[in-house]
Amino acid sequence: MEALPNADTRRGGKNPSSAGLTSCTSPEVQSHETKNSQTGVSSDCVSEGKKQWFVLRATYGRTEKAHDYLQAKNIETYLPMHYVIKEIDGKRKLVHEPLLPNIIFAYMTREKTYEFVKEPAITAKWLKYYTDKTKPIEPETGKNPPVIILYNEMINFIKLTSVNSEHIMVLPPERCHFKKDELVRIIDGPFVGVMGKVGRASGQQRVFVELQGFNSIVATAYIPNDFIQKLPT
Repeated sequence: MEALPNADTRRGGKNPSSAGLTSCTSPEVQSHETKNSQTGVSSDCVSEGKKQWFVLRATYGRTEKAHDYLQAKNIETYLPMHYVIKEIDGKRKLVHEPLLPNIIFAYMTREKTYEFVKEPAITAKWLKYYTDKTKPIEPETGKNPPVIILYNEMINFIKLTSVNSEHIMVLPPERCHFKKDELVRIIDGPFVGVMGKVGRASGQQRVFVELQGFNSIVATAYIPNDFIQKLPT
């Protein structure tokens, strides 16, 4: 696929960006050929040793440090960022910070993750799996399994969160009001190619993208009807 906008690479630096979101992902991940976004191999069936997108959680204030550490170890990562206005020392300032606090997406094998989340790894105390509480506890770990994002779902998520827009929203599922339970593709505008469900948030029509097992939904900015194409069921 084509390189994503505003993408940092672990070797190549950052494409110019004037405002809004930036992201961090590698040329290897960008170069994979994508298939139909609604197909793919279930994370439960992926063969041992295959790279997958894991969701990792850093302790408070350690997100960017953890991200930099993973990249220094040649791990493919994605860290969606955005600009927000905050009051600091009585003054309103534009702050660049992660879109999803304490969350890092990392592309590697399950075996490789042990080098970062298990003792005696130096990062094990402040970098953990984001676990899927809907699945049974793993006998070998005594914990719920880590959330694994299907490759095509992750590419769709990266497309959305790489757009420079201050109007992108992160919402809990209970605040998302879908018009219909059907999938659409955006065919025009800055979010072209993004697939999801149509709904409303903050009084505007948007397209919502959900990552399975992850308890947040990301919404585009306002999308007019003419920019939406219904996908066949």
